[in-house]
Amino acid sequence: MLAQDICLELEPHVAAAIASLAAELRLVDIGDYIAYLRMERFGCIADIVRDASEMFFTPGFIEFGMDGEASADWGTAPAVTLMLVINSARATAHVALKLCTDHAEVKLGYVNFNSAFEGHSDRANLLVDDIADNMLGMRRLPVRTAMRPDNLPGAGF
Repeated sequence: MLAQDICLELEPHVAAAIASLAAELRLVDIGDYIAYLRMERFGCIADIVRDASEMFFTPGFIEFGMDGEASADWGTAPAVTLMLVINSARATAHVALKLCTDHAEVKLGYVNFNSAFEGHSDRANLLVDDIADNMLGMRRLPVRTAMRPDNLPGAGF
């Protein structure tokens, strides 16, 4: 399976899993994120992401990837895209989280599996299992039902 195929398969699961995190990150004014990005104060954003992610995931599971993009054009609502890294035991996923004034969007860009799992036949479930294992307050459920978007707390942005 190509990495792109895996990204398309995993994107809805990742989006549902980080919905609460996205809602928490949207509480910070988008203008602050834009200022931090323009002034290259990535440490400030990393602190915000770390503190917010530790409310929903084990420490260090989701981190700011020290990159982002700001959009603040005339006539359009401002938006900011934060590059996040999901550090699971068996894979590393790179996620672009776009925060807008009234919603958030998730784009799974790349998943890098550890070499021991590269030939695994069902690699997608490995990451889904790791996400479920690292969610705080999440009761462990069978693989396919654990990450259904309608089965997660705070699935709506």
